[in-house]
Amino acid sequence: MVDDDEAPLIYGVEFQARALCAVSGVPDDDTVRFLVGTQSIKFENQVHFLEYDEESGSLGKSIYAHRAGEIWRMTSSPNDHRHFATVYQTIEDTNVVSKCTVWQIPIDATNDQSNSLTIDDSSNQLHQPLRKKFDLNVPNSNIIDVEWEINGERIGTISETNVYIWNVEQHDSPQILSTGSIDSKSGASHKLSCCRWNPHISTNQLATSLGPHIRAWDLRTMKCSFSIDNAHLPYVRDIDYNPNRQYHLMTCGDDFRVKFWDVRKPNECLKILTDHSHWVWSARYNHFHDQLIVTSSSDTRVILFNIASLSSEPYGSLNVSDDAKEEVEEIVNEDRLVRIFDEHEESVYSAQWASNDPWLLASLSYDGRLILNRVPKNEKFQILLRCPT
Repeated sequence: MVDDDEAPLIYGVEFQARALCAVSGVPDDDTVRFLVGTQSIKFENQVHFLEYDEESGSLGKSIYAHRAGEIWRMTSSPNDHRHFATVYQTIEDTNVVSKCTVWQIPIDATNDQSNSLTIDDSSNQLHQPLRKKFDLNVPNSNIIDVEWEINGERIGTISETNVYIWNVEQHDSPQILSTGSIDSKSGASHKLSCCRWNPHISTNQLATSLGPHIRAWDLRTMKCSFSIDNAHLPYVRDIDYNPNRQYHLMTCGDDFRVKFWDVRKPNECLKILTDHSHWVWSARYNHFHDQLIVTSSSDTRVILFNIASLSSEPYGSLNVSDDAKEEVEEIVNEDRLVRIFDEHEESVYSAQWASNDPWLLASLSYDGRLILNRVPKNEKFQILLRCPT
């Protein structure tokens, strides 16, 4: 188990990589799982399926051939840990095209348990190719990003100019439920680059980045539900909704900043973090304790913050008197940088929280180094006890 006194757990991928996602979809299972996708031009790309054993502090792994092309984005099904989607680039008629496919990790044929996968702890031996489930592609359109809805019934994809919402309940024949297009004026100078589902309001909203701007889509009408102009110049790199506060989201970008917003007041930024020294590629809320924020950047650093002032429980969950609340407000509500993780040597394109462990996070740098770190114990205990240290 990784704690404050131990080194982080480091796993090396053979090729360059930037695609990382946490895996969920197994009820009543405490196993921590991650997927890593490689980005090699010369060699056959791979998907690494990783399982973390907390008792031994080790990773079980299986490596599968991703023959479709180099992987840029990944997302895992919330309902089935064997299913995931990749956005990848490949060559067609001498042209580079970007496509999206949903895959299934093969089940170990020697094991009768439906949730058992082929995990090889002894070597990097390449296992059988992934099983293709279905494509999520539109003719003459390059898919840029993909995001699975939290209940697993729909998938959102974006091209440079369009948003597509797919019904994937019938795996053999996914259908486009709705399509939206950015207006020609915006599309002339900016392109869509990332998308994120709103976990609130019945998941009927999808936020997208459009160059330096944020555009959110009401999926019932495919009209703009809110917009944030010039959130990050020149590009927004990531968006994440606060899982516990309905109108709050976080963004990051090429201005080296992380920003927090209330979408009801899109012209007013709630808070700005300026601790990175280069492009910030990812910014993610902890799924359980939304005051915990992890960010990653081209400055090679991963930074853990406690942003208590904007969390759903700024004073903790305990019942306290008004006098006591005033006493602890200043301390508990104090936002702070908790820790800088500096084990990476190249740009860190993704940092993700484990789906079922609130204290474990993974980060992936371009040289294929995956690192698992834990929230420091004193920070963990402070959050659990809901009192200042």
